[in-house]
Amino acid sequence: MSRLVVAKNTAWILLDNVVSLALSFVVTMLVARYLGPEQFGLFSYAFATASIFAIVGHLGLDGLVVREFKLRPEENETILGTVFTLKLVAYAVAAAALMLYAFLAHAGDPTAITLFGFAALMILFSSTGALNAWFQARSENLYPSMSSIVSKVVMAVLKLGAIAMAGGVVLFAAANAVGAAIAFASTYAFFRWRGGLSILKWKSSGREARRLMGEGALLFLAAAFTTIYLKIGQVMLQWMSTPDALGNYAVAALLSETIYILPIAITTAVFPYLIHSYNRSTAEFDQHLQLLFDLLVILGFLGILGVVFVADPIIDIVFGQEYDRVYRLLSILSLAIPFMFLRAALNRWIVITRLSGINVVIQAIGAVLNIGLGFLLIPRFGAEGAAVATVVSYGFATYGALMFSSQTRPLFVAMSKSLLQPWAALYRLWRFGRSYSERRNSV
Repeated sequence: MSRLVVAKNTAWILLDNVVSLALSFVVTMLVARYLGPEQFGLFSYAFATASIFAIVGHLGLDGLVVREFKLRPEENETILGTVFTLKLVAYAVAAAALMLYAFLAHAGDPTAITLFGFAALMILFSSTGALNAWFQARSENLYPSMSSIVSKVVMAVLKLGAIAMAGGVVLFAAANAVGAAIAFASTYAFFRWRGGLSILKWKSSGREARRLMGEGALLFLAAAFTTIYLKIGQVMLQWMSTPDALGNYAVAALLSETIYILPIAITTAVFPYLIHSYNRSTAEFDQHLQLLFDLLVILGFLGILGVVFVADPIIDIVFGQEYDRVYRLLSILSLAIPFMFLRAALNRWIVITRLSGINVVIQAIGAVLNIGLGFLLIPRFGAEGAAVATVVSYGFATYGALMFSSQTRPLFVAMSKSLLQPWAALYRLWRFGRSYSERRNSV
C-alpha cells in the first residue's frame, strides 16, 4: 500500500475526528452549562453504563474482520453477513440487559429509565462495525468518515435545538439515539453505492461464526476489561459520591476521551499498511511500529502540555463556576494521555500478531486494579480518587504490565524508548521524514 493512500485515509479520518472534536467540545460546553452538574452527571452516567453493556457487541471482531477481508476477499459476503448477524444479536442482548439494569437500579425514577431507554436504542444502531471494517480493508475510510460527520452534525443540531426549546435531559438522550440511527443508515447507503450487496443477499455461516468467535473471544475479553476501567469511574461515583462530583468528573472524562480520537484515527489509517509490513519483514514491521510509538508518545506529551498550560482559563470561561473541579480532574486524567495513545497502537499489534491471551490477562488486571483503587480512593478523595485510579490502571495495563512476559517485553522496550527518551523519538521521526522526502525527490 502506498504512503499516498495511507495519507489520504489518514486525512479523511482526521477530518472526521477534527469535526467530532470541535462539535464535541462546543456541544458538551453548551449542554453541560444548560443542564448543570447534577443533570449532566445523570446523562453521562447513563451513557457510560451503556458503553459497558455495549462491549458485548464488540465480540473482539473489529480489527480481526479487517484482516479477514484483506486475506479472503472472495468470501467477503459470508464474512460480512456472519459478523453483522453476530453483532446484531449481541447488541440486542446488551440493550435488553441494560434495560433490566435500569429497571432494577432505578425503579421509580422515570427520567433515569427513559435515559437508559434511549441509550439502549443507541446500542441497537451500533452494528456498523462490519461495514466500517469492509471500507477499511479497501482503504476507503472516507465513506464511514462522511457518515460519522453527518450523524454528529445532526446530533449537534438536535441538542442545540433542545437547548433552544428549553427541553429536559431526555431530549439530549434522544438526540444521541437519532445520531446513531443516521450513522447506520448512511454507512449502509455508502456501502451499497460502492458496490456492496444488499443486506438481503448477505450470507451467514455457522462455521464462520464459530471460527471468528473462537479467535475473537480473547480480543473481546480484553476490550471488555478496557471499557470497564475507562467507564467504571462514573458508575462508581454515581453510587459512592455526590451528584456534583459526578457531573464534574463526567465533563473531565469526556474532554479527555475526545483527545483519544486522534490516535484511533492514525492507527486505523495505517493498520492495513502495518499488516503488509508484518507479512514482508519482521525488521521492517518493528521499525514502523517504533516510529508509530514515537509519533503517538510525542502527540501524547503535547496533549499533557496543552491541558496543563491552556485548559484552566478556557474551562473556567466555557463551563462556569459550577464546574470548578474540572480542570483539576482533567489535569490528573491527562497524565494517561500517552498511554491512551500507545494503547491504540498496542491493540493493532495484538490483532496482527494474534497474541490475545496475554492481553486478556493484562486488561483484566487493569480493570481489577481500577475497581480496587476506586473503592479505596473514592470514599476519601471523591472524583479525584476516581481519576487517579483510572490513570494508574491505564498506565499499568498499557505499558507497565508488558515487562512481565517475554512475548511483550520487546514492546515494553520499544515504548520505553519513546516514553523515556522523547528527544530520541523526535530524532527518529525527523530522520524518517527526511529519508522519505529524499526518496520522493530522487524518483
